[in-house]
Amino acid sequence: MSKRRRKARGRTGELDSPNWMPAAEAHRMLTGLLGDPDLAAKDLTAAVADKRLPCMRRAIASHIAPDQDREIVPLSFWDEYEFGFDPVSEKLQIGAKGLAVEFRFRVAFFVWKPKFEKIWPKLAASAAPHAASSARDDEPTPAPTARTDDKLERRMPGPQPKLRWRTALARELIRRAGAGEPEPTAEQMCALVQDKSGKPELRTVQKEMKKLLS
Repeated sequence: MSKRRRKARGRTGELDSPNWMPAAEAHRMLTGLLGDPDLAAKDLTAAVADKRLPCMRRAIASHIAPDQDREIVPLSFWDEYEFGFDPVSEKLQIGAKGLAVEFRFRVAFFVWKPKFEKIWPKLAASAAPHAASSARDDEPTPAPTARTDDKLERRMPGPQPKLRWRTALARELIRRAGAGEPEPTAEQMCALVQDKSGKPELRTVQKEMKKLLS
């Protein structure tokens, strides 16, 4: 890997930056500060919803390549969804607000650690000493959303053409969920991914959707 490539990947605007901290870890730290997991989830949601704290999500499905499974969570997402604490599993979860459709996708959420530490400086001060970072503390640049254009596909490595429709399918389902759009039919998704690459059968698309939505 060239020095130029290493430098580019190290910028804070990159979605693979080590400055992205799991939202669950941020919630755990906030719970220790506030003394209540529900209050911590409430404050964490408020921070990402009003643009103070950038938030990124990754699709967990194994067939989506690591360099294609990340995107900045749009602010509109927080109009319908929020972080919540499940007392049974004792884990941070995403819940629907009001009449929003239940969020059913396997997605991991992350927050921008430098901003998190600025919002709650007490947590940064109490954290264990760590090596100084040369990364700039600025807002990460939003990455392309679920729809992948031709230029991006040429630039970034990904699945072989015969399997690329699976990535297109997963990305479109994530995009629709984030935008609060109705769940599409298998026929609609079949037509979409055929435009992307490959020509999967309707039954194959139905099985893949069932797996992703389960």
